[in-house]
Amino acid sequence: MLRQSGAMLNLACTLEKSPRVEQRKFGRVEVGTSVTVRAREGGRETGTIQNLSVGGCAISAPGYYPVGAKIFVTISKFQSFAGQVVWHEEGRMGVQFDIPLHPAVVDHIARSSA
Repeated sequence: MLRQSGAMLNLACTLEKSPRVEQRKFGRVEVGTSVTVRAREGGRETGTIQNLSVGGCAISAPGYYPVGAKIFVTISKFQSFAGQVVWHEEGRMGVQFDIPLHPAVVDHIARSSA
């Protein structure tokens, strides 16, 4: 038991020293397919989905959408999904979908982009 406690302590110290430990609700798949991003207020541009999960996606696109912006994400050959920008940095943003996607939809998009 003492040996296991030491291992847990080492793990906790390692995580504490990590610059950024991401704790995601859903696993992500790399996609790399084209996407259209449209703000609810108007405007539209084309980008690329970098990764996708049932709860959201990471998109690279030239425009700027502030955190909290309501947008529609249209994945090529698919429907639009409503979401909200949850982070952004230099031409990239994270989107949380208003309604999570079914895992089969994520799988289909991932297979279609391969």
